Parts: sequence; C-alpha cells; structure tokens
Amino acid sequence: MKCRVGKWVGFCSGVQRAIRGAEKVLEKNSVIYCLGEIIHNPGVVKELERRGMVVVRDIEEIPDSSSFIIRSHGLEEEIVRRARDKMLTIHDFTCPKVKNTHHLVSNLRSKGYRIFIVGNPLHPEVKAIHSLAGPAAQVLVRKEAVAALDAFERIAVVVQTTFDPRSFSSIVSELILRAEKTLVCNTLCEETIKRQNEADKIAGNVDFMIVVGGKNSSNTKTLYNIVKERVPALHIEDAFEIERIDLSGMKRIGIVSGASTPVEEVKKVYEKLSCQSG
Repeated sequence: MKCRVGKWVGFCSGVQRAIRGAEKVLEKNSVIYCLGEIIHNPGVVKELERRGMVVVRDIEEIPDSSSFIIRSHGLEEEIVRRARDKMLTIHDFTCPKVKNTHHLVSNLRSKGYRIFIVGNPLHPEVKAIHSLAGPAAQVLVRKEAVAALDAFERIAVVVQTTFDPRSFSSIVSELILRAEKTLVCNTLCEETIKRQNEADKIAGNVDFMIVVGGKNSSNTKTLYNIVKERVPALHIEDAFEIERIDLSGMKRIGIVSGASTPVEEVKKVYEKLSCQSG
C-alpha cells in the first residue's frame, strides 16, 4: 500500500494563531473562558480544557472581570458588547481573514448595499458576519433559495471563508439576475482553496481518500464532499478510526486534513496505515 499525504495538512495560519494565542494566555491565567469551541477539533479543545480553558454556551456563564477568548470564527457584535459590559479581559483571536470580511461588510453596509452572505447560517463565522451586515442582510446556502427573492437595486455578496467555491459560484450566478448592480466580494480563504484543489487532484490519482478532521468542521466537510465525488472516501477525526476500516485491495491511498487538524494527527494516520511513501 502506498500513501500520498497532501502538502496542505495541519493547522492553517488562522487556527495556528488562535491556538498559540490561547496557550500564551493560559501561561498567565489559570482559567480562561471561551464561548463555544476555539476551533472545530475535539482533541485540541480537550487539551486546552485540561490546561485551564473553560468552554461555555452563553456569555452570562462567565464571571465578571474574567479572561475571555474570542475564537477563530469571530463573535456576534451583540455578544462582544455584552462581554465588555461584564468587564471581561478580551483576547481576540478571530482569524485575520474573517476579520477582513467583518471590516468589508461594515463598510458595504455604511454605503447602503443590501448584503447577502453565502454560507451555513448555523456556522459561528456566518453568525458573526451577519450581525455586522444589518437587519436586511440574508444568508444563502443553496442557489434554489434565490428564486424566492425579490429584485433589488444594488446588492453586495460575501462568502464564508471555508465555503465550497463551486456552490458559491452557482449561487452568485443566480443572484446577479436579481439586481441592477451586484458587487461580488470573494472572501474565500486562499489557504482553504489550496487544500480543496490539492485534495481534488490527489483524489484523481488514488483508490481511496481519507480526510482527517473534526466532524463539526465546515472546511473538513467540504474537503470530504469534494473527494467523495471522485473516489471512495472516509472522514475520520483521529487515527484510531483506521482500525475499523476495511482497506483490503487498496493500493493507493490519499490523506488530506482540515484546517483545524494538528499535523501530528495526520502523521498518526499515516503510521497506522503502515504506508510506503508515494
């Protein structure tokens, strides 16, 4: 069996920044709080919890004047205001690429654009962007939803950084028919696109693909959806899941990972397969 491991594996720059930032804060604080998981990777979150991070579901669960982390996905504007009202010491580790989208959306809103956000409405990144885009803003996840929209004078479109570019393109192609003027802002993360392109390329040259990453990770799910169209594939969170997979007859296996997967976990998967490099 030969394995081909993607070049773009391990943490992306935004996730790495958030993890390193949290570790530094923990060096000076025995306890820090985070609203939701700092990244979508159970193993990493568990390790940070062991070191003193407390993950909460509501900002009101955090004691006043505590240390508080804004995770890599960003946070809704109203929740940030509540954090300030509670006199929390805020450490903002929002991914810089997501932060750029925040600034862009705020600027577009001030110029009177009707804003559409392409992405998963339940994803924390999209929720944060939506909070800055104004009450008239809408989130679209499928092109079929565009048919129910009215016509607009001018609109602006942004996209979740980890969204599938193909789906984004199909939604935009429908949206531009609904407005006299459409400003399309490609806010997709270039690191994510590199991972997607590489995964698609590897999938075309192997018998089976393994995608390593959190089951709740949006960018990992997108990778899995891309490769499974080309070749049989499996989405796993850790190397232990390899033991339950029947890979008999597979001569070439591709391994890629989501942006919130430690490179060490990818190495464990490779070693578990007892691969030859290829």
